[in-house]
Amino acid sequence: MEEVFKRLDQVIACITDSKEYQICISIQDKMKDNEEITQLIEQVKDTQKKYIRSGYSPVIKEELDDCQRKLEDIPIYQIYLQNLRIVNEKIDLVKDTLNDYFLELFKEKY
Repeated sequence: MEEVFKRLDQVIACITDSKEYQICISIQDKMKDNEEITQLIEQVKDTQKKYIRSGYSPVIKEELDDCQRKLEDIPIYQIYLQNLRIVNEKIDLVKDTLNDYFLELFKEKY
């Protein structure tokens, strides 16, 4: 089992050592110091909660979309999202590969 954890650590390091992951971390630190971005992120979170509590009101949805557009119009946030998508794709690839591996393993056994 120790070998499994060692290999898992290698996979995790592959992702966390990636350029895209490092960019995400760096940008997160910069965004924490940007009052406009932090306020917009909080506004998006609050509006998401409001939207769900409203039973998915179209009026609240427009408000949410507007908040998200304002946030996504900020260049540093766009770069963050681009890199975050790549990191998430890498995580999904690992997950999908493991799922496929175990599906094949079980097919062979049963």
